Amino acid sequence: MWLLRWIAGQFTGDLVGALERAHAARLAAANDAQRIAADIKIKAIEARMAASAESASVIKQGMQHKVFWIPWLLAAVPCAAWFGWGMADSLANGALPDVTALPPQLKEYADVVFANIFYVGGGVAGAQILAGVLKR
Repeated sequence: MWLLRWIAGQFTGDLVGALERAHAARLAAANDAQRIAADIKIKAIEARMAASAESASVIKQGMQHKVFWIPWLLAAVPCAAWFGWGMADSLANGALPDVTALPPQLKEYADVVFANIFYVGGGVAGAQILAGVLKR
């Protein structure tokens, strides 16, 4: 569970932890001023969580259309093939022909593609943790 919390924290900016700390600060408040400050912080965190959920729903709606996947696959498949060839070359101890470095513009895009492909599992886990916290 700690691993899922850590991954979720990487994607959400640790909103769950911040919300827990804000609620703890509200309970530990010694006076009304501290309680009001904690309430304001709680509302701000909840607003950020709602905005994040709204962004996720927009992306989820877009991903349901088949047209979305055409340009995504046109970019992701060659990047994955390049990465796979590099991994296979490493496993073969350099016996395969070398893979050239990606041009800077393509490397920047490939980094985004890889982040989206490999971190999607962490994003799903983070969304599940957020949903569990919001249910409580």
